[in-house]
Amino acid sequence: MWLIARREMAAYGSLPSFWIALLLGPVLMLLTGLIGAYGASRTEAPAAAQTVLIRAADPALGSAVIAAIADANRRAPPQLRVLTPAQAATPDTVLVVSAKPGSALEVLVQGRPIPPMAAAQLEKELLTGLRRQALREAGASQQALDAADAVHVQVVTAKAPVRKMSPAAAEQISRFAIVMLLWMNLVGALGMLLQAIVRERANRALDSLLASARSTEIIFGKLLGVGILSVVVLAAWLGAGAAIAVSRFGAAQPGLEALLLGAFTNPSTLIQAGAVYLVAFAMYGSALIGLGAVAKDLPAAQNLSRPIFGVLLLVFFVALTQMTGAVGPMPWLIWLPPFTPFAILMSPPGATPVGEVIAALVLMLATTVVIAGAASMALTETPLRWRKKRRDASANSRLRYP
Repeated sequence: MWLIARREMAAYGSLPSFWIALLLGPVLMLLTGLIGAYGASRTEAPAAAQTVLIRAADPALGSAVIAAIADANRRAPPQLRVLTPAQAATPDTVLVVSAKPGSALEVLVQGRPIPPMAAAQLEKELLTGLRRQALREAGASQQALDAADAVHVQVVTAKAPVRKMSPAAAEQISRFAIVMLLWMNLVGALGMLLQAIVRERANRALDSLLASARSTEIIFGKLLGVGILSVVVLAAWLGAGAAIAVSRFGAAQPGLEALLLGAFTNPSTLIQAGAVYLVAFAMYGSALIGLGAVAKDLPAAQNLSRPIFGVLLLVFFVALTQMTGAVGPMPWLIWLPPFTPFAILMSPPGATPVGEVIAALVLMLATTVVIAGAASMALTETPLRWRKKRRDASANSRLRYP
């Protein structure tokens, strides 16, 4: 069994695609951490105030613009900082203020444009001040001026209430991230296992193995070899997630990255994930070995294995609905062996009694033993049936053509 396992490890471990898959998860997680840290630094950095220099022939107009900018800063950020002529080495914006015939005032913006909201607020404040000045010059009484100032118009945009995510929902998202990693690794490992058995079936190397090893040794040898490789990949992925989660990248800023990596900081969750992965790989892998033993070539094996991968796809979408809360809790999924490992991982800590978890895993192991027994029979009897068919065909040909 160990010789067969070493043979599979050497066959797949020498392929560049294996090492690419091994490094793909850590590299993607590192890039995600760097992008999250960069976005957090950009979010945390306050926007610098835009510097403005005012040039006005009339000092009264310049003072009116300065007062209007001060009022606009209180009502419509971002801030505009007015510079004095002594500070005007390199201003962002220059406002040239000039009075036009017909009681018109023009403010020409040179350089960096001021924000549209700030420009609109500046126009509004200047218009209000100039109208008050025009009323005063026209002889309006102080009572009339106070009455005009008492009239205000305010447009308020109602903000939608921000829904805060509950800690339970955040934990479900992080647990689903681990389930997704396990699912991706499991699908890849099962594909390797199916190719291994079909390749030897097609080139008749399996017949030589059956002549020197028992069928159970072949099954568990292949499961052990491919399983060790897949565990190495899974350990690299989970280890990279845990390392980034506890680093300054993972704690840079609460957000999607923090939600996805939340469960990676819990060692018990990672150990649980590795344990249920081993059981899931043994069960699904035994089924694929049995199907690969029946198939004559890779296309036939792929067609026969479609139901297995269809069940895995269904498991993924069920876990996705559990994460989004689209359906209510389904604790009974833990008793269905194809769903057992993923249902255990998606269950919040303490939600399922330990006794039920152990009983569900025992049921899954029993199912694995049954499937492995069926695969052993398929592995042993299929070559015998093929030899019998060849002998019958040879005998029939001799009878027809003596």
